[in-house]
Amino acid sequence: MNNNPVWEQLRPFSDILARVEELQWEQDVDTEIVKAKILFTDGSNLRILESVINGKLVAYSYYWLDESNQLIVGWDNAPHHKDIKTYPHHKHIGKQTSVAISNEHSLKDVLRFIYNILEK
Repeated sequence: MNNNPVWEQLRPFSDILARVEELQWEQDVDTEIVKAKILFTDGSNLRILESVINGKLVAYSYYWLDESNQLIVGWDNAPHHKDIKTYPHHKHIGKQTSVAISNEHSLKDVLRFIYNILEK
């Protein structure tokens, strides 16, 4: 499991990480699927789902939830919300129906965003 690239992405953010609660990593010849739930020191958690094909991130969802599992911010690249400038990349803020542009397009970007909020 230490060969999982998620571990490398988490390492720089260890100050805000409490633990990795779930981690599933499936890999075959050209496809990699990562599912994880990580808990932060403030009690919030991040649900991670990534699909990588031939080394390219093709689909993702990162949902940051509070202690009660209510949405704080959720990022994904599902091909809907075509009116969003950063289509297909977008985020949901506070609720699924609140959609905004997203400049965070990877787990590292999302962790940096969360880190900047939790470290303040």
